[in-house]
Amino acid sequence: MSFFSCEKDKKASLDGNAFFGGEIINPNSNFVIILKDNKVLDSVYLDQNNRFSYTFKDFEPGLFRFYDGKEFQSVLIQPNDSLMFRLNTIEFDESLVFTGIGEKENNFLIDLFLLNDKLQDSVLKISQLEPDEFEEKLDEIRNQKLEKLKSFNEKNKTTEIFNTLAKAKIDYNYYYSKEAYPFINYRENEEQIFNELPENFYNYRKDIDYNSNILREYRPYVSFLRVHFNNLALQQHFKHSEDSTYNNKSLEYNIDKFNLISDKINDTFIKNRLLYYNMVKFINGSENDKDYETLLNLFKKKSTNKDQIVKASKLVNTYKRLKPGNTLPDVTVINKNDEFLSIKKIIEKPSVIYFWDVSKRYRYHLKDVHLKAAELSKKYPEIEFIAINVNNISTREQADILQRNRLPFINEYHFKSPKKAVELLAISPINKVFLVDKKGNIVNPKGNMFDIKFENELLALINK
Repeated sequence: MSFFSCEKDKKASLDGNAFFGGEIINPNSNFVIILKDNKVLDSVYLDQNNRFSYTFKDFEPGLFRFYDGKEFQSVLIQPNDSLMFRLNTIEFDESLVFTGIGEKENNFLIDLFLLNDKLQDSVLKISQLEPDEFEEKLDEIRNQKLEKLKSFNEKNKTTEIFNTLAKAKIDYNYYYSKEAYPFINYRENEEQIFNELPENFYNYRKDIDYNSNILREYRPYVSFLRVHFNNLALQQHFKHSEDSTYNNKSLEYNIDKFNLISDKINDTFIKNRLLYYNMVKFINGSENDKDYETLLNLFKKKSTNKDQIVKASKLVNTYKRLKPGNTLPDVTVINKNDEFLSIKKIIEKPSVIYFWDVSKRYRYHLKDVHLKAAELSKKYPEIEFIAINVNNISTREQADILQRNRLPFINEYHFKSPKKAVELLAISPINKVFLVDKKGNIVNPKGNMFDIKFENELLALINK
């Protein structure tokens, strides 16, 4: 990269600090935010060539993240590194390539990340096998990755922190698959699956570090902890309830989960974030106001993060305003002619309002939800299907994205003030939909087009 050649001489004067820069093709914004431990270190603007450069001061090595306005990615930066990257936002992770001092380690970590993505379908398939067979196949996948790491270490002089991150990426992806097994195996209910697991199936749990300062922002570790506590709480829940299947909307199950998180994790950052994630997940899934309040009160006792407590409280109050029978909040949307309209004005008959996001992690949802809406629209012409983009984009950008995905620009809108609208309508997760009657009154604020019961809801909406 030509830009790197201009900067490589900096390494001699870094004196234990580090240099980081990059070039972003098709940038999502005109800046890059650099973070560590979830704290913003700096915002750096792109130049006319969509490049940026940044020299760290008072540098502490470790795992950093950069954010381009829509996507996050991790990067390992060590003393005297002079590291550059190049990426195209259309294929964000797949196009990401590092050059310079520190390139080999980061390219290896990205390769492991992409390999794990490619193996997801394979892991899902083997998860339908009997426990012993599943474990054998999963061990083979893990050993392939460990061999890759061993070969890399034999060819390169690596550091302790790199080896910690690389090994953690392999181990925690492996642990994640084992924790997820009872939830994605289709043969029986979860309680029966737990009872049939080999006695040593979860032996690795004795080696889990619940308070890892190095891994606290690392995606494989964070993802593992989420499914791990789902699993632990379910096993605990089965001991004192008559349930035999997983129900994430169960208040008692979520209380078990909160207690386990609080008991096992001492690191306040990891504990608070995990509690908040599960609090929001419960609010977005449950339909019982009293349950919201009960779990919110427990959350307030166990979390020490005041900002997250305020956010969770606001979300509870938002859903109280979004109760069935209430009128849809009056937010402004923009149509394909760049006209500003009240959301209530575009509702003329019973409607399903669904949302989409341009971020890479939702790229499959974008297409899937539009195709599902088109399918349902043909079956139920009495109902209007309205699509709203949640990003801060222009009508031209919206049209380009739809065209690239071969989707028509019909009944498509985006918000005038996305951040405010997303908060008012509690649009999380992105696959939630609103069912409203012809007057704009809420029938269901938490619909899901992919739920097997959704068509029954549509029939009820037509006959309302």
